[in-house]
Amino acid sequence: MRSYMVKFPIGIEVDIFDLPEDFEEQIKESFKGYTEETAKEYRYCDKLGYIDCCIKHLNGEKYSDDIVNQMVEGRILYEWRENREIIDEDDIYCFEFMEDCYDRGKEDARLYAHFGSDDHHIYDQIQKVLVKVITIVMNYED
Repeated sequence: MRSYMVKFPIGIEVDIFDLPEDFEEQIKESFKGYTEETAKEYRYCDKLGYIDCCIKHLNGEKYSDDIVNQMVEGRILYEWRENREIIDEDDIYCFEFMEDCYDRGKEDARLYAHFGSDDHHIYDQIQKVLVKVITIVMNYED
């Protein structure tokens, strides 16, 4: 049987191909911990925030500076391999590169992001699990 582990907020780690029987309870408890300080009338904000948090976890909780550094390194390596040139500092601070960084940030924040996997079986299963999480959280009542 196939296995692929993913992390969700507040310490939940599951195999997307073999969810635990108490998965719904784990998500409810996790969300309850996430929202415990919030007044009930603002819980809808926490529901959306928790879903955003799930997406961040599924994307490996990468920090923006780490992603930008990876992109700069990739650009340097590309130029060296293709043209045997080292890029200028201006190439990093150019409008097009900033646009690429911004687009990458938007891509990683989408509900339908690939979450670091080009394997469509993994991607499809992550999407199914994320839909379950969204359903559980959106239907959560105290």
